[in-house]
Amino acid sequence: MGLCRAGCLFALGAVVSLHAQDQGFWSFLEPGRVVTRCAESSPVHQQAAASLDRLDEHIEGLKKVDPTAKVEEELHALLRSECFLPAAETERVPRPDSSESLKQWWRDGGRDWLESYLELPRLGPVSDLAPHIVVPPDTRRTLYLYSNRDHSLQSLLCTKADSSCGAVTRGWKLRADAHFESHRAIGRNEGALTSDERPASGVKLTSRECAEKASSGDAGARYQEWRDCIESQRPKRVVLPLGEFKAPTAGWIVISGRRGHYDFCDTTTAYNLATGAAFISESCSALALRRNGDVDFDVTEKARVERLKTGTVPVQNLREAVWMMLFRGEAEVVQLKAEYYPLPAGFIPNVTVRAGQEDLSIEPVTVSTGQSYLTWQWMPPTGAVFVGELTWPDSYDAAEDHAVSLLNIAEAGLIEGCAAQRVPAPTVFRSRRARNLNDVSVQSIGELDQDFAKAFDRWKALAICRPEAR
Repeated sequence: MGLCRAGCLFALGAVVSLHAQDQGFWSFLEPGRVVTRCAESSPVHQQAAASLDRLDEHIEGLKKVDPTAKVEEELHALLRSECFLPAAETERVPRPDSSESLKQWWRDGGRDWLESYLELPRLGPVSDLAPHIVVPPDTRRTLYLYSNRDHSLQSLLCTKADSSCGAVTRGWKLRADAHFESHRAIGRNEGALTSDERPASGVKLTSRECAEKASSGDAGARYQEWRDCIESQRPKRVVLPLGEFKAPTAGWIVISGRRGHYDFCDTTTAYNLATGAAFISESCSALALRRNGDVDFDVTEKARVERLKTGTVPVQNLREAVWMMLFRGEAEVVQLKAEYYPLPAGFIPNVTVRAGQEDLSIEPVTVSTGQSYLTWQWMPPTGAVFVGELTWPDSYDAAEDHAVSLLNIAEAGLIEGCAAQRVPAPTVFRSRRARNLNDVSVQSIGELDQDFAKAFDRWKALAICRPEAR
């Protein structure tokens, strides 16, 4: 990556489209039609309430292995009925990929969202209950082996029937989820955005700010503009797919790249997931700067110090780090729970049907010239090898950032000494098919191969532990 003496930050916009939502669902409604809410005392309202109760019964009765097609049809039929047509104010109609996904969505606020079209929930202090609009959660993706047998990580996916599979990684998933939430809470995913550019925080503040942005037209138009603003401000965060995952427990992980900025080390490491055996090759220096701030590359190169280390790292920490490195590309950005926004006074929740439009959000992508990229390759004992990339020393992507933090933890546990076994030669793995998990460039993969080969030539001369020393 290019150099910037001040450690400059660059903010870019990336368009992220949430999957499993149906942007064309409302196409049966004629654009321009005004949809109002049905009267609470009307027969159709009573029928709608009964239909919602039946749907609730059917969704809650689903087992983990049950197909969802019939219940999903019932849900979509309900949305097409008179009292639920105002739901056309959002394009995010759920298309769950499993019964687990549907039930999760329902319990996270899907039912509350539908119920709000029969009666707006009134929330707040008892003395000042205010009507609220419910913004539904997103459906989440499911990642089980039965429907993903061609998936790159299929060897680490569990079946729904095996309750013991994935037991080791359940705690890892909880730790990852806590990291994702804290990453969102402190706004690290927003990178270099200023406070003025960041969205409002809290439902009351968001509702008030969106109301101020709404036009001064008729009450119905103001509501729709306010609702669009709310949709754009809804809180989203990173999550892993639903499902159970195995831990990688064997093979070698090789990691190569520059760590550090002004003071840096070009580092190649190899760790064994079964024993924790560690091999480290470092070439370290510090940027020599001329008076004008340019880097004096000749002086920087002459100051390099070469270091070799062997030893062991904690196996469980290493496996968790590699697990997150493998699965971080499977993470998605979603709204996890339903959100409840106070309806501004004078705003009438009627909807004017518009031509369908894709639900796209602009997510900030920020990079710093103080960051670098590490390329890694996991080589299981058999089968394909896996190639990926990490932004070092941290990332504005929550899942990637967690993988980096776990790698730091594993490497911090290094106990220097003899290694329990030798690293296999790079040629052992070159004939295997490679699975590129994070769109790593051909150039970066080539550099990893070269760094691994150079480091291996140094490592093969190092002593290995005698049996009694292990």
